[in-house]
Amino acid sequence: MADALLRHEENKGVHRLTMKHGPNALDRPLMDALRSELRRLAGSGAPAVILASAHPTLFCPGWDLKLLANAPREDVATFLEDFNTLLLDLFSYPGPTGAEVGGHAVAAGCQLTIACDVRVMAAGRPRLGLSELTLGVPVPGASLRMLRSRLSSPAVDDLVFRGEGCTAGRARELGLVHRTAPPEELVGATTHEMARLAGRPRRAFVETKRLLLSSVWQAMGEPSPTEDQAFLDCWFEAETHERIAGVSSRLRS
Repeated sequence: MADALLRHEENKGVHRLTMKHGPNALDRPLMDALRSELRRLAGSGAPAVILASAHPTLFCPGWDLKLLANAPREDVATFLEDFNTLLLDLFSYPGPTGAEVGGHAVAAGCQLTIACDVRVMAAGRPRLGLSELTLGVPVPGASLRMLRSRLSSPAVDDLVFRGEGCTAGRARELGLVHRTAPPEELVGATTHEMARLAGRPRRAFVETKRLLLSSVWQAMGEPSPTEDQAFLDCWFEAETHERIAGVSSRLRS
């Protein structure tokens, strides 16, 4: 199943995981495939990993709202738990990670991007941003912990509260991405940045990453039933459900 959803390539010790699941809206099969590959690589020396997309205009648009629009509360709760686990697996991956953002990265797609150590984004049409508040739900608590550890307070405020997709230039200004590149140079730019990071002494890199972020990883992995219930309460408010249904309907058309 993973081969149908992800293309796995290796070049000079850098592994590229390219999502090829249609528009790459996150559903359980895609999340399971990503988690499986990350865990397998983590157990095989944790080589450098780039997360990319085969879709021409979308990196990842977030959760599959068509799947979740009519899901009962317990199913959405399980989906939230599964996504939090994927985010932590990516964020806590011992080796270097990179996001190659050639299309829109929205909501959970934006969170997966920021979870990577190096982020390179194509200039032009792609947008990077969080749409949760616009939809009517808070950004999950685990995701907020990750964002606070990666970004400045003004950048987190801008990303969370404004709910506007950033161009590559604006994303670079806020520190959401480390580098921008013309679309035709994106693969080369990401490969170059990852090769630099992968060239660092491996044990020193792994230990430095652990010392810097392990307290955040631990906090993200602890159960947060109050936060989860608050997210679900917002998700199942009538107005929010109408917005989700509206977005889902547009996606079907």
